[in-house]
Amino acid sequence: MKKMMLDTNICIYIIKNRPPKVRERFKEFKIGELCISTITVSELIYGAYKSEFVGELPLAKELEAS
Repeated sequence: MKKMMLDTNICIYIIKNRPPKVRERFKEFKIGELCISTITVSELIYGAYKSEFVGELPLAKELEAS
């Protein structure tokens, strides 16, 4: 099975659903066909904490509750 690694920008497009065609393309893949690197995970976490919307993010709410 081929895997495609997503970079940080593509992950952000998918999260924000902008542009919608990126998310539509994402839906064509099956579970296990996509992956992200630990660097991308770190960049997404860092960006989430630097965001002005950090309080609205589900992960941030979970971390605050624990």
